[in-house]
Amino acid sequence: MQKVLIGIILAAMILTIPSIYNRVQVEESNKTVETIVPYKYIMDWMIKDPELDQERILSQLQDYGIDTISMEPDTLSTLRKKGDVTVISVSTMNELLIFNKMKPLMHPFDKEGIFIHANQESSFEELTKNVFEDTRQITVEDVDYTFVPGEVEKTFDVPVGYDSDVVEAVMDAGMEVVPRIGDYKNTADTERMAEELLELKQPGIEKVLFMGNESPFYSEPEKLKEFSSRLSDAGYSIFSTEFAAPKGFQTAAYTMDMDVIRLHSQGLAKGNAFDIADKFTRGAKERNIRAFFINPNFDEYAEAKEEFEKLNNEIEAQLPSAFERGSSGTYDEIGVPLWQIALGLIGSIAFLAWAAQTVFGNRKLTLAAVAVLTLLALIYLVTDMTIILKVFALGLAVTTPVFAVLLKKNTESKYYLLSSYFKAVGITLIGIWLIVVLLNGNAFILGVDAFRGVKLVYFLPIVFLVLYALWGNMEKIMKANVTYGHLIVMGLVGAIVFFYLSRTGNEGSVLPYELEFRMFLEDLLYVRPRTKEFLIGLPIFLLALEVAKKYRTMSYYLLIPAVIGFLSMVNTFTHFHIPLSISLLRTGYSVVLGLLIGLILVFLYRWASQKIITELNRRWQR
Repeated sequence: MQKVLIGIILAAMILTIPSIYNRVQVEESNKTVETIVPYKYIMDWMIKDPELDQERILSQLQDYGIDTISMEPDTLSTLRKKGDVTVISVSTMNELLIFNKMKPLMHPFDKEGIFIHANQESSFEELTKNVFEDTRQITVEDVDYTFVPGEVEKTFDVPVGYDSDVVEAVMDAGMEVVPRIGDYKNTADTERMAEELLELKQPGIEKVLFMGNESPFYSEPEKLKEFSSRLSDAGYSIFSTEFAAPKGFQTAAYTMDMDVIRLHSQGLAKGNAFDIADKFTRGAKERNIRAFFINPNFDEYAEAKEEFEKLNNEIEAQLPSAFERGSSGTYDEIGVPLWQIALGLIGSIAFLAWAAQTVFGNRKLTLAAVAVLTLLALIYLVTDMTIILKVFALGLAVTTPVFAVLLKKNTESKYYLLSSYFKAVGITLIGIWLIVVLLNGNAFILGVDAFRGVKLVYFLPIVFLVLYALWGNMEKIMKANVTYGHLIVMGLVGAIVFFYLSRTGNEGSVLPYELEFRMFLEDLLYVRPRTKEFLIGLPIFLLALEVAKKYRTMSYYLLIPAVIGFLSMVNTFTHFHIPLSISLLRTGYSVVLGLLIGLILVFLYRWASQKIITELNRRWQR
């Protein structure tokens, strides 16, 4: 039965090579990264220093590696800030009327609202056409005002439109424009801005960045789909902000057939240019980030200019030569035919059956697992429910590291250590291959869809190995009297488990000097291997193999920390937004370094064992 299962797995892997190859080709073909700066900072600098020239600022920013300027729609607040309009409250207008010996405000001007005078040649009516309702005109001392009724704070936040003069200036500078749009309190405002955004589309205005925590029309899914479809038809792509995608973004992304570009946002401050450049470089290399949004937190342009220059120099020094800077683009489509998924499911069923038979040695249990998994696979092929593929992937991710460390071993074979080590690595890579085949496609490499189960993969295999190691002594342990020593050990184990879990994920804690060590490895090796793999799990696995020659039961306890190395390898590949080539390189380093460190541990163990035996014999002979 085992030979049949292995044959099925190998056949499935060979026939699914196109899926793996296609993903690698798509990821490696997109190497252009873009740098974006918001226009609002340029506006603030020019307001603070009227002598600053917009054209010169844009030219200098371009020299410092800035490719694109993002623009939010103007509001009354920004128009007043720029000096385009003068805004007067109702109380101030009354005072002005009294000062000019005119009648105080009467209906309809006596309710809550504001009076606005346009300071530009164009009238306020033309500037804000279809923006405000129920407006009235009034003239005071030959000055024309427009009265806008309503709550003052809300009125100031109403989007008016994109500044066409700024758009033209940015385009003339040879830069691109990224318009931004949000989900505004008034649906009519969102609809109006959506229409203006679509009219704005032209060469050089290719991408849109959503504002706020919710996508436009988030509360009305059908309108969100319609809007996203119109964006796609107009030729727009959308940015997905890493760690901060707005609600409803997934709907927009799927509607637009994954015309999505991954973006990472950072704040540039005094003295952090190196850190930002490091994040820029690692994001491009390791997370398929193709756009970087820089918020320059400076009051003065002179300060910002200095830091922009430093940032650009650091990026140029750190960014690998395989990448270029410029206008970012979307990834080509990763075609995933149904027959490739079907082969992946067949291979997964065979792999899980082989694992069950190896670990439990129960034929009936294995056949039952095959029957249930086959039924699930058939349901997927009929319904196309992605959740079933995720269930398979989770099963593979949890099972693979356990299977790898519990694979049957012949301690008497000539090359026992090396053969057992590479068999375990091979088993892990087979499980990884099948996971990658099942959860393949643009939605996964862009992070729009993701593998849900990282914590379980970090936890369940360890729990299983603990139970496996204790199983033979379980009855004795359950009947034992609990002492203070036991409680101390349990507390230490609990603390270790807590620390271990706290290190998982993007916000995991780090030890002192660990970041420096990581950076050293990245500089040396292009991409750093996982500490859990090459320093902990894999070396301890080799030590466990050596200990198993004489003390099989003790070796089971060593397999508990050893499984960490293999589950970490699996988890590396379940972060699908990491390029496959990077994950392979990282794992390759871990396997080689883990082997070398493990062999050192084995040597030290043999040396210490011999030393102890010699000392015992010497004392016995006395």
